[in-house]
Amino acid sequence: MRDPGRRLRLLLVGGGHSHLEVLRRFGRGSLPNVELLMISAYAEHHYSGMVPGFLAGQYREESVRFLLEPLVSAMGGVFRQGSVASLHPADQAVVLTDGTRVPYDLVSFGVGSRPAGSQSAEVASHASVVKPMSRVVELHHRLLAAAKSESEGAGKAYHAGVVGGGAAGVEIVLAMDAFLRDEGRRRDLFLVEAGESILEGYPRGFRRLILRIFADRSIRVMTGTRVAGVEPEALLLAGGRRLEAHLTVWLTGAVGDPLFRTSGLAVDERGFMLVDDGLRSVTDQRVFGAGDCVTLENYPDTPKAGVYAVRQGPVLWESLRAAVLGGRPPRYRPQDGFLSILNTGDGKALLHYKGFIVHSRWAFSLKDWIDHRFMEKYKRLVPSSS
Repeated sequence: MRDPGRRLRLLLVGGGHSHLEVLRRFGRGSLPNVELLMISAYAEHHYSGMVPGFLAGQYREESVRFLLEPLVSAMGGVFRQGSVASLHPADQAVVLTDGTRVPYDLVSFGVGSRPAGSQSAEVASHASVVKPMSRVVELHHRLLAAAKSESEGAGKAYHAGVVGGGAAGVEIVLAMDAFLRDEGRRRDLFLVEAGESILEGYPRGFRRLILRIFADRSIRVMTGTRVAGVEPEALLLAGGRRLEAHLTVWLTGAVGDPLFRTSGLAVDERGFMLVDDGLRSVTDQRVFGAGDCVTLENYPDTPKAGVYAVRQGPVLWESLRAAVLGGRPPRYRPQDGFLSILNTGDGKALLHYKGFIVHSRWAFSLKDWIDHRFMEKYKRLVPSSS
């Protein structure tokens, strides 16, 4: 039994979209007998909606990131940088990679997803993995180096591409193309997808339009193509084909964080923690989660998209409050559809909403306005934050 004189500890693992909203509301002081601790592997949270624009050279890094320690501190919590290696619900504790045991009364996970296969030795050694999104800075540095290596390459094309034809893969390869083009770097870019089409789940007209954009920019698209191996300067495809690749970005289909599978909590077939409508683990109601790292038991087909994580933020907060103060938690129901805007890296964006599809500059302006409004909502909580 918890000592009634001790403050209840709320542990947030990861600085994802939903946890930003929990922080904002915690800062209002409505849970005075609760101490909040955030643990994140990275000191910065890069907003996924603006990452392609950052890579394309449209935004500076400080425009697309939150510094977590100042934000957590301003909201009355404590930040600790570290990686959680394991979760032990029976002991109400997590263990970090350095062996430190961190107890909790309530814990919430906002750690996002992992690209399938990203933990293999080949991929880890020879490919660029940009999830979690804070690793995008490493990719940016590689693109900068590529842009400066034109003379060293004696005018030869820079060969690079993305493995994974989801929305993130599409935006990243288009951003890479735009950046290298603007830097005057010759390039040969490709997108490899194991499925029969890219952007699975998007309308056919939307996919046709993005394929036309790829064709206009001479980006090769290879669907129904499996990867057999990754080398430092090449991508090996099933069947023996070898693609020259100075840079391979790994953005395959999403899987859950490995720590959930070893925790004893219920997970789905891809390793995502199963949660109820109150965003609580269906196994242990002291464990919460939101965003891409969880699957809703009653809505298992909900896409792994940032817009859902943003909408889950207020629900997660109210559910945590109910766990502290008593009462019934709220019920989250995913919206039937959502506005989808993909940055094509050329000052335009491809927009889809309820059957309406357009590729235009005003679509990018709308996306830019939405993204900056999101960033400002949290950045203004920390005076003079960068």
